[in-house]
Amino acid sequence: MLPAFDAPVWLRLDALANRAAWQPLLQLERAEFETVLGQPVNLDRPAAHERATHVWDVVVDETSGCAKLEADLHRRRMTLTLPGEEAFGAGINLLHSLAYSPATAVLDSEADTYAEAFDRIHDEVANIYPYFELRGLDWDAITSRYRHVRELVGDDFWDAASQWVAELGDAHTQLIKPGARFHPPYVAAMHGAGALLHHVPQDSAAWAAGVRPGHVVEVPEPSVWLHGVGASPQHRAFVAARRFMAMTTAERQYTARAPDGTRHSWTELRTERPAVVARGNSIRITRFTPEVPALLRRATADADTDKPLTLDLRGNPGGDLVAAAEARRIFVRDDGPFGAVAFTTGRGTLGKPVHLTTAPARDPWRGEVLVLVDAMTYSAAEDFLHPLVGCSHVTILGGPTGGGSGRPHTRRLIDGVTLAVSTAITYTRDGAPIEYRGIRPTATGTGGAVR
Repeated sequence: MLPAFDAPVWLRLDALANRAAWQPLLQLERAEFETVLGQPVNLDRPAAHERATHVWDVVVDETSGCAKLEADLHRRRMTLTLPGEEAFGAGINLLHSLAYSPATAVLDSEADTYAEAFDRIHDEVANIYPYFELRGLDWDAITSRYRHVRELVGDDFWDAASQWVAELGDAHTQLIKPGARFHPPYVAAMHGAGALLHHVPQDSAAWAAGVRPGHVVEVPEPSVWLHGVGASPQHRAFVAARRFMAMTTAERQYTARAPDGTRHSWTELRTERPAVVARGNSIRITRFTPEVPALLRRATADADTDKPLTLDLRGNPGGDLVAAAEARRIFVRDDGPFGAVAFTTGRGTLGKPVHLTTAPARDPWRGEVLVLVDAMTYSAAEDFLHPLVGCSHVTILGGPTGGGSGRPHTRRLIDGVTLAVSTAITYTRDGAPIEYRGIRPTATGTGGAVR
């Protein structure tokens, strides 16, 4: 449980040697902390005239073993103890978990049993997930149909638990198995015959092997991938195909069938590709990485402001929230609010919406903008697009987008598996939620979310 804070809370980051590197993300997420704590959160040292009676301390103790968030109810303080600074991101995620816990401390440690992991999944979703009303879901009713999962172990547990969580219909709320995954540069949608390719780069290994959009990648039991994936209706088939095609090894073999039945096989290598590809007034952003803002500035400097600029976000699954927030300033023209976000309290309720604001870059793009989107435009890509919705100089074509700009919270389970749970609903200028429904195509200057 959390202390009963009745004054602003000071998040003390003095113990972090690289605290400046964390500041941009913390500034973006401060409203989330304030929703859970019920008080303003100060990320800098409070001025002498400010009340700083409540402190959220961050300390580093290399002997601690794992991150631990502990509440001192009498002194109205919290302490986040980290085994190393690299654990700060995981540690900060414990805030929502402590909010609903009957205990005064929570640890970033695995459950001891699968039954305990089951209970942790149930409690985390019940208290943190924000979309039950938006999606018309009853978590207790869903859980009652999966009560038998609590008695399973190993792969049987994970297969069934994945389907349980997938019923929430949200790609951000998922079970994440351990191991680094590489996603090849293809966009595909899963259906009964396999993964239908929508985008095949002309410089890819698949293209060299004769594979083209409209070919179908062979998938053993496509229904298994579809049933284990939660996502909005427009997004689900794309997410299922993306997860099937993900690589955990240095190379992988794929085979695709052409409409005439011919088969084309290729070997895919784990080769990083550019996040931004620019050709004159056409710019494709494949994902948001820390380098994207600088790459976009360079690309727009070489473009012609007398002609519309095409930003292609099709197939962009998201990425770095800070990079997306900085990159969008290149195309924003006015200071001020562009929508709102509401975070969960960690106690099964949704907080009041908070206005989102942004400001243009020092030298923003002065021409018209045409943005291409599809159902795989998701997460940080939707955060990038969010302040451009409704702008008179922006036209959005395609979509609706995936519908999940959602800020996931994470919690460790067992076997190295992590649970991610969405924590927020974002709203466009006209008050329509982006989550689940997505951002739809528009006429010039009338961008909005699907109602």
